[in-house]
Amino acid sequence: MSCCRVRVRDRTVEGRSANHFEMAFTESEFLVDFGQSYGESEAALVHTRIIMTPQSAKTLSRMLEDLVERYEQSVGTIGERNI
Repeated sequence: MSCCRVRVRDRTVEGRSANHFEMAFTESEFLVDFGQSYGESEAALVHTRIIMTPQSAKTLSRMLEDLVERYEQSVGTIGERNI
């Protein structure tokens, strides 16, 4: 599913598919770019940049780890992709 709409606190949020990620940090911010890669020979199309505090990045990391663990317990092991 590449796009979906979800209601969040009386707003509509657009969903975007991402299979390409770029990350960086400064002393006060973490930057995560999300995009779509269509093949090894083509450059990825980056469509969204999220900027967060280091504390928020750590919270997101822990939440993702928990979600992956729950997914694997329910559905099965996720294979890793080469980065």
